Amino acid sequence: MTDQERPEQAPTPSPTTDGPGSAPAETVAPSASAENAAEPQDAPSSPSGPAGSTARPGDLPPSPADLPVDHDDREHVVGLLQAAVSRGLLDTLEFDRRSGLATTARTRRDLNGLVVDLPLEHPDRARARTAAESRPRTASAPADDTRTAYAAGDTSGTVALHATLGSIKRSGPWAVPRRLEIEGWMGSAELDLTEAVIDHEVVEIDVDMTMGSVELRLPDTASASLDAVSATAGSVEDKRRNGRATGRPHVVVTGKVAFGSVEVKGPKWWKN
Repeated sequence: MTDQERPEQAPTPSPTTDGPGSAPAETVAPSASAENAAEPQDAPSSPSGPAGSTARPGDLPPSPADLPVDHDDREHVVGLLQAAVSRGLLDTLEFDRRSGLATTARTRRDLNGLVVDLPLEHPDRARARTAAESRPRTASAPADDTRTAYAAGDTSGTVALHATLGSIKRSGPWAVPRRLEIEGWMGSAELDLTEAVIDHEVVEIDVDMTMGSVELRLPDTASASLDAVSATAGSVEDKRRNGRATGRPHVVVTGKVAFGSVEVKGPKWWKN
């Protein structure tokens, strides 16, 4: 082979002129295409995550605070803001700002954020609480130990019942205190007063229940008042057929219920 022919043959081994350890161009292309092929497989994984699953129809919201609100809920919060202005807790500029946000609120979380820093209380609950605190206490029922006094037989104080993710039941000959406070979330309270020992002309029951139920069974001689109970996406109902306007004892129910119910019933039919 002549010297003139050698330069023409030199380019032929060019794919391997970089050394024995270098990869030829044909081996690099498949690895790049493999990465590109993996991308379409990873892309569909994002819509199937938790965010996509919560958007399906019929799914529950992650918490009660994310439940939607209606026009009555918005008006209720605006009324609380107006009460705060009258008490000097808000100025008119802040009221205008918060009331504007209330009219466009979508969830309970949005509304709660507008009044969470205000020391507001339902007026009926405030009156009932003030009346209960103004009563003189006996020596056997000190203010810091009402539960012990109740267990000892003194029913003149206040007894608190909590029904969170559970149920509370009272029936038979149990002693009814002058005032009961029932508080709960996703729970139930069933109080049967038909055979209870009641030493008071008036029994006050304050309710603060969310996504739960309160059921009161009263004797035929009793009367009840439910006008001071506010309901948000819930119900307050006296289901007695022969309910009395006045009677003994007279049960006054105050407070609020959200996404739940408060029901007053008579004695069970097999006890009549």
